[in-house]
Amino acid sequence: MVHSILPLAVLEAVKNLDTPVEDGLSEFAEELLSKRLGLSPTVAMQLREYEAMVRRDAAADPAHVEALLRLVGRRPDADLVFADAGRRAARRAVRRLFPLSRLAARAAPRLFGYGAARRAARAVFGGDLRRDGHVPVARVRDALAVRATPDGAACTLFGAGFTELLRLLVGFEGAMLHVSCRATGGDSCAWRAAPPDPRHH
Repeated sequence: MVHSILPLAVLEAVKNLDTPVEDGLSEFAEELLSKRLGLSPTVAMQLREYEAMVRRDAAADPAHVEALLRLVGRRPDADLVFADAGRRAARRAVRRLFPLSRLAARAAPRLFGYGAARRAARAVFGGDLRRDGHVPVARVRDALAVRATPDGAACTLFGAGFTELLRLLVGFEGAMLHVSCRATGGDSCAWRAAPPDPRHH
């Protein structure tokens, strides 16, 4: 099962990155808009459809999601789209949790936050998020990302999503490193937490 939050987040990220900034080139706007996928009528229609599905907490057709990831994977800014989409999907995943779960995670992140993050990761990303000792680790057994992007580019969506879930629900400030990938022969895609770079503090 693929939750409809995932394709919605990808389309939102595409639209966001394809929206031109205010740069005084308004006379070229029509020509630009016609060439930007994220601003096309087709994407606008798909956004409305997936928004309705997310409100129903519905699953999306895995074949459609795979085709969307494959299309995005051909873009030169694919990494940016997938990273933005992962964060967007995680924020929606947190919002779909019961209010009591969010409240408990905020009040005692170490006690309740990991449980909430685990539920959100399973429901929206199809991932198994847990702790190895005190270190967060995540695993996705479905090969959707690698089927869509054989180089593993779409895995960025999942890594960014797990990182954002941990940030929102546990107060985690590091990064989730992609330590195993089906694209390079791994039996599953796996991520392991790395602490924040001290040079950035």
